[in-house]
Amino acid sequence: MTATAAKPHTAAFEASWRSFDGIHGGLVVASMMRAAADATGAVPAAVSAHLDRPIPPGPANLTVDDAHGGRTVSCHVTLDSSATALVRLVRDNGPTVLSTSSVAPALDDPSTLPQLEIPVDFVPFSQHLDIRPINAARPFAGGESPEFDVWIRLHADLDFTTVERSAVLLDALPPGLFATFTMPVAIPTVEFSAHFAPTTDTDSPWHRLRHRTVWSTETLCVDETELFTATGELAAQARQLRRILR
Repeated sequence: MTATAAKPHTAAFEASWRSFDGIHGGLVVASMMRAAADATGAVPAAVSAHLDRPIPPGPANLTVDDAHGGRTVSCHVTLDSSATALVRLVRDNGPTVLSTSSVAPALDDPSTLPQLEIPVDFVPFSQHLDIRPINAARPFAGGESPEFDVWIRLHADLDFTTVERSAVLLDALPPGLFATFTMPVAIPTVEFSAHFAPTTDTDSPWHRLRHRTVWSTETLCVDETELFTATGELAAQARQLRRILR
């Protein structure tokens, strides 16, 4: 594939997907990957997105340009003037032959665990999620470790591809620092990078999500996230740079 001209796309963001100041970042990234996939006919394998300002509910314009490559494709996606992404896509990923990261499969139905209740009026997009904590971490519980470990699923009526669903789930939990805080602090994502692994199809909608803050200063922090299928396969990994607004 040679370089292509810019291709316009549109997205419509429902208000139910609001986070704090704007639309949930994982959904924004998923929408940019969908535009890249539609424009190239390939499957996203990696994305690096810059979220420059909150994105309001409603229609948005996406532009895909600078598409290059053959079996491996790269392109840039711009969402209005609020977000940009470099998306790497593949035409033939093939099965996984090596993965050094895995977890034990779900032996019981995760829905038997207590549900993490997140007020919808506080975080509207939480209405699309079912979260069942594994460890003791809870938002604003003043714990010692900035790390969440949960079973999570999206509600069945949502239409996402495998990688789009992974992007949404990778950004589903609050900053790991929230497990150590006792009150809310605005910590928006400004840079989001993720890699998506090929996985074996499974009938289970559940994923295991491990999410932690690996370093922080007074103004910045970085979170790392691993997403696994219900059978224990690594599905995706992400890193997020966030601003801490005190």
